[in-house]
Amino acid sequence: MLNALILAGNKEKGPLEIATNVENKALIIIDKKPIIEYVVDALNKTDKIDRVVVIGPVKELYPYIGKKVEKILEPGDSILENMEMGLKYYNSENNLLILTSDIPLITPQAIEEFVKINIERGALIGYPIITKSKIIEKYPSTVRTYFKMKEGIFCGGNIVFFKPEIFFKQKMLIQELFNIRKSTWKYAKIFGFKFIIKFLLKTLTLEDIENKITKIIGCKSAAIMISYPEIMIDLDKISDFELIKQCLIK
Repeated sequence: MLNALILAGNKEKGPLEIATNVENKALIIIDKKPIIEYVVDALNKTDKIDRVVVIGPVKELYPYIGKKVEKILEPGDSILENMEMGLKYYNSENNLLILTSDIPLITPQAIEEFVKINIERGALIGYPIITKSKIIEKYPSTVRTYFKMKEGIFCGGNIVFFKPEIFFKQKMLIQELFNIRKSTWKYAKIFGFKFIIKFLLKTLTLEDIENKITKIIGCKSAAIMISYPEIMIDLDKISDFELIKQCLIK
């Protein structure tokens, strides 16, 4: 069995929050439900999930999901702080899924497929990817961020599978990777210039990435190829809001 941690602690109001008149993106209402409730419901319908904890504003979230999750914890000042808070709350060796709160199209089937492939591959850290063609096939109007590899064009998802002890063993490295996430050349210092050059030339393979992260983190890591694009459809823009509304309101 796995535990799940939903991150809903963003404190900055962006254009989407302003347009929908909410303080926190997780509270955007679609068809009388906040978007985070769709994520919670999908997890609760998944046989492989044991416990669900949410990091987010307790007072605002509790009326909607308070009885559907084990605990809602007030957020800290950063994503990493919130992750650590959730991990310490669980104090468990169970593998963990970390999800964002803004993927309301996610389904139990998508979660189960992602977990199943992780387990089959023996990965202690797993990150979902999907081909651009599969996303466009089902959601032709969506605008996503893609990355080009030697094997093709892919999109990453909003869920991570990992063993909790890895976070505490590699906390400083994870913090550094997060801090420099927008700097290609700072990443080169960690991953190596050869790795970055291959990425820029579009000759980098998925196996290259898996091997490099496995070496750096010190445990088996995997890019998990999935077939459900719903994990990738997050709510970041007004156009995302319109698309997701169309899908959820029957």
